[in-house]
Amino acid sequence: MNYFYLNPIKENILYIENASHRKDVIDNIIKLRKRLSSKTNGIPEKKLTGNLILGTWNIRELGNTKYGGRMEESIFYIAEIISRFDLVAIQEVRDNLGDFNRVLRVLGNDWGVFISTVTEGTSGNKERLAFLYDKRTVSFKNIAGQIIIPGKSNTVQFARAPYVIRFQSGWLNFDICTTHIYYGKESRNSPEYKRRVKEIGTLVGFCKKYFIDKKQSNNLFILGDFNIENKTAETYKAATSSDFKIPDAILKSNLAGTNVKRDKIYDQILYHSRFQDIQFKSAGIFDFYETVFDKLSTYQERVNEHYDKGITTQKEFDDFKTYQMSDHLPMWVEMNTDNAEAYLEYIKSGT
Repeated sequence: MNYFYLNPIKENILYIENASHRKDVIDNIIKLRKRLSSKTNGIPEKKLTGNLILGTWNIRELGNTKYGGRMEESIFYIAEIISRFDLVAIQEVRDNLGDFNRVLRVLGNDWGVFISTVTEGTSGNKERLAFLYDKRTVSFKNIAGQIIIPGKSNTVQFARAPYVIRFQSGWLNFDICTTHIYYGKESRNSPEYKRRVKEIGTLVGFCKKYFIDKKQSNNLFILGDFNIENKTAETYKAATSSDFKIPDAILKSNLAGTNVKRDKIYDQILYHSRFQDIQFKSAGIFDFYETVFDKLSTYQERVNEHYDKGITTQKEFDDFKTYQMSDHLPMWVEMNTDNAEAYLEYIKSGT
């Protein structure tokens, strides 16, 4: 993490000139680090070998200009959270990569990145999909691409083309697909909702046919913003209708939702393991609002200095902060990446 951007050197791109504000931001980063390290509601410690912390996070309109765009401090908070993962899929990266590149600056040179092109059309919403990975623990294995459904010229494609990369971490070689499924309307009787359900079913069906049935991948993850409401919804049934499962570490943890209100399970992680050798250790959802952008009174001076129209009510602030951080919370799973002993036992057994 390049904290040196907070040093009082005015030519630094992310420098916060007001000394009082800068002190408050540094205090918040320290509090955020402590919260991230909490054993009850944080994220497990990242190691150079033995484990992989895999995350997914829809960062609301990363690159937007609403409310004057993102404040410098928001970039630091976002980068701090991302730094706790080995590999994280990011949704809602906009066509303007300014904020995304600012996050990369803070993360530093240890981080690699893959980012998709924008899916054209109204439903594409000028969005990209991205992967950020710690190059010390994860390596790219030379395959990357967006999913396009084969068919005739009138075949309906995904609102935002899913993005697939092949990575390796320790003994674990895997393909990983991130998606931001079409939302449309909330009503389950609407054509838009039916399109959402169909899009999820099409994605898992395509991945089963291409990656699993054709044995193109031994381990495959599909993760991102599925816009799933709850476990009784048709969207959930579509996501779990094929050979893909939600990790037991997520199911047994009985996690609350990933939206700010914690009542919708929009974001999910699905996986298929051909040899059933993926071992999940733990899972969670990190609620950063317990630490940063918690109440208007703490932030009002900085917010009003940033946004010339001003924020005066908690309701306005609750919307404002989702364009600074997000209206989604990051979900993560921890898994084992050291299969040396199992492999040695396999050799010894001669089977």
